[in-house]
Amino acid sequence: MITNCKSGLRRLSSPIALIALAAAFLAAAEPVKTPENDRLIQAARLWTTVKYFHPYLASRAIDWDKALIDALPRIRAAQSNDEYAAALQSLLDPVHGVILRATEGSASAASDAPAERTWIHHGFPPESGRNTGTFYSAFLVQPPGTSLAATIIPLDGGLRAQINLFDHETAGVPLARSDSYPASPFPSTEYRILAAFKTWGVIHYFFAYRDLMDEDWDEVFASFLPRFIAAKDAREYHLAVAEMLTHTLDSHVTVTSDELSGYFGRATAGLSLRLIEKRPVITEVLDENAKAAGLRPGDIVSKVDGESIAVRFNRIQDYVSGSTAQRRGYDSLERVLNGPEGSTATLLVLSPEGTAREVKIERRPIQEPAPRENAIRTLPGGIGYVDLTHLSDDRLPAIFEKFQNTRAIIFDARGPVSPAALAIASHLTDANDVAGAIVTGPVTLSPDIVTTNTLTSTASYFFIEKIPPVAPKYQGKTVMLIDERTIGAAEHLGLWMEAANNTAFIGTPSAGADGETSNFILPGGITVTFSGQDVRHGNSGKLQRLGLQPNVLVAPTVTGIRHGRDEVLEKAIEYLSPPRRSQML
Repeated sequence: MITNCKSGLRRLSSPIALIALAAAFLAAAEPVKTPENDRLIQAARLWTTVKYFHPYLASRAIDWDKALIDALPRIRAAQSNDEYAAALQSLLDPVHGVILRATEGSASAASDAPAERTWIHHGFPPESGRNTGTFYSAFLVQPPGTSLAATIIPLDGGLRAQINLFDHETAGVPLARSDSYPASPFPSTEYRILAAFKTWGVIHYFFAYRDLMDEDWDEVFASFLPRFIAAKDAREYHLAVAEMLTHTLDSHVTVTSDELSGYFGRATAGLSLRLIEKRPVITEVLDENAKAAGLRPGDIVSKVDGESIAVRFNRIQDYVSGSTAQRRGYDSLERVLNGPEGSTATLLVLSPEGTAREVKIERRPIQEPAPRENAIRTLPGGIGYVDLTHLSDDRLPAIFEKFQNTRAIIFDARGPVSPAALAIASHLTDANDVAGAIVTGPVTLSPDIVTTNTLTSTASYFFIEKIPPVAPKYQGKTVMLIDERTIGAAEHLGLWMEAANNTAFIGTPSAGADGETSNFILPGGITVTFSGQDVRHGNSGKLQRLGLQPNVLVAPTVTGIRHGRDEVLEKAIEYLSPPRRSQML
């Protein structure tokens, strides 16, 4: 249901506004039915099929993006089936495909030589940054004598596209090249259409959690394509990309560009905000100027730069993808204080006494949290405490050196955690066959085309992660503190610790977004990151869009924050403490 995607998420708004917003969203999500839009959608399927399955593109100097850019004016202007067929033929000429009418039989093969290889993908190789090797492309060499049939793509108006998605070259490996586009943040209409095509194609074939989306991705594409075309400036275009991708419902889906950084703000006010009891509460004061201005944890922010924080939150949330309501709310709230670097954030703040005051703070660049000296310490009662969110990798071995003889350890994962922390789980079991997590991902062997026998087709790889035991095993109890800030590597560690020794989770549900990510580039200087792997519990239970579920549910309160208490940590200590004698009688 579309309503689960938008209106089902927490918004700082009234019920009437929610109903109006949901109605507007439903109307906006309806696919636009026009001859031009329908033809562009067909062209998208055709272009994407060739882009990710024709080995010519991996072994020859063919600029397939330019072929689309050159053909789009003719495709859009076509007034008849003949003109449309001619426009598509011009697109296919570089790869020797043909457009056929209903009355025509199969065309002759593009080459008389025997087919020997096709082009396949093990996930989507990232187009930006380092490739870890998890995702790659390869040629699949067919046995001698194999005869592959041409691929037929049905089109409207009695047209068909016929393409040989194979070749007979046997030397070399796929060329590693990423797409590159003009640097302008507001590319031409043709390049914006290409951006919509590519966004649809990559998510359709390579997004690991497409089966968990609430909507039909084809319909999402059809509804947003006209918005890409109609965008009046760079901001409208970049926001259209961001909003389209919120329909993936994945907190690992991020859309970044210089234009979006300017929209959301490159600097912040030095405060940490969280939704506590449905109110935007300051949980940490990071800036000395903010402390000097009298801001304290527990203060509630009511307005930012004269704008209601509810209005600001809702506006930002429309462009933030979220696996769960709690994570989407957190990611949206993180941006509400942002603005240009060096600008002044004017905040209307409610104190614990209920008085409102205006506070001005200079915005400074956003910084990553630094390691803390007290990230590893001993709590009263012989309980170890490890703040994994502020722990450098070189200090991981010190955990069990220091706490090997304690009766329990609390691992605080309420925030980003280094992937190296997975080594912790190895100290919690001495078994050799413990399944830490189940990982799957898409393998694209052939295009997903409707035929007389199939509606859709997919393939995937599958493996079970094994936790390697490390002696000596830690004998005490373990607890992990979780909330909406627990995401990615932190959730993966939770899966492993749960499997290793049934670690208890205390707090509130985690973000529900795990799995190795990949990325792709779009015209306008846009980079899109998305989940390329599906990760589940070792017993195959779902994590994505659900999160780690606490064994003991406890959330912070505004009163607790105002009094400097960590109520989640307190509950963990209580959970690990032996019962008093009076409780046993």
